[in-house]
Amino acid sequence: MKKLLLIVLFLSQGAFAQAVVFLEINDTLQKPKYQEFIYLNENTDISGTVRVAKIKAVGSQDNPALLYNLIKGAAQKAGANAFRLVQIDKFPDETAELTLETFYANDSILGVNFHNIEKNRAYIFGDQNLLETKTQSCKVNNQKYELKAGHYLKFPVLPGSKLEIRKGSIGGTVVKVDGTAGKSSKFYSLKGFQITGGDASNDHAQVNFSTGDIVQVEPNLALLLLKIFDEQIPENK
Repeated sequence: MKKLLLIVLFLSQGAFAQAVVFLEINDTLQKPKYQEFIYLNENTDISGTVRVAKIKAVGSQDNPALLYNLIKGAAQKAGANAFRLVQIDKFPDETAELTLETFYANDSILGVNFHNIEKNRAYIFGDQNLLETKTQSCKVNNQKYELKAGHYLKFPVLPGSKLEIRKGSIGGTVVKVDGTAGKSSKFYSLKGFQITGGDASNDHAQVNFSTGDIVQVEPNLALLLLKIFDEQIPENK
């Protein structure tokens, strides 16, 4: 049975209040074994999943990760352990609405989903504040980039190769990524947002890594941000 417009409000510490709206909710008796919220790749067959709810979060454009986290908490309480993006809408008053379809997926589906996630890549996200106009600088293999807010850079990390990400001058933060066949892609931010959670597989790992100015972003949030952000094509490509 579907129910409509069940609304839960959250008080903001900033200028905007946040709200979570259940646009659709289905009765489900599923109880996931783990507290996870897995991004379902578009190539993953979801016919064997249980649709739990379609949920919208409303808030400021300066923090899409917060909107995701609000939906995640509500969806997990309803029995969901996976999601797909429906849409994100941005409005002139600087608010945004993020809508996700949420599911219960068994371990078999999550295992297939893991294999559908692109491997051997490194992504670097700019500021997640979609209202920000300043860029952030970094070097990748000694090539300098000015990364715009709401954008990301994408690099292959093929077997036998290495990628070095540096923020700051001498004495700054450095992250090195080694290429190994079939290695899960890595996601980094130059400005700190980090939310812990299971990775985009079925091994239920926790990810919460930070080194100075470079933060490793939780993979399921990162895969969502790839749909929200725009790819910034390096000028030297």
